[in-house]
Amino acid sequence: MSTFYIHVFFMTAGLLAMTAGVGIARFLRQKRWWLKIHRAAGITGAVCLSAGVAAAVVMVSLSGDGQFKVPHAWLGLATFLCAITAPTLGHLQFKIRSKIQQFRLWHRRTGFAALLLALMSVLSGLVVAGII
Repeated sequence: MSTFYIHVFFMTAGLLAMTAGVGIARFLRQKRWWLKIHRAAGITGAVCLSAGVAAAVVMVSLSGDGQFKVPHAWLGLATFLCAITAPTLGHLQFKIRSKIQQFRLWHRRTGFAALLLALMSVLSGLVVAGII
């Protein structure tokens, strides 16, 4: 299997997991289990995106091109950073209770930003791949 398909698989899985995490937090908060599944979805999304980024780095390195020559790479990096930061902030809000409001606010913002950036990354990736 080529690194391109590995990249696509893990990035798609990460996008789906992040979408599930945001959707659960937004629409299923009244359920008793929402936080456990929301947390698992966020961590799964971050892990999948990490694997997708690793595959992208290998893929571009094997091609001989530079790593950040297209906007897709920059959008992907921003997505990855937000996807790692959001679960970290979500975890910290329970550990540092004196700053819960600030952590919660930034957790929500970075999580939503990660989802928007991921969608933009998908579109720009489809352009780079010549699909659209």
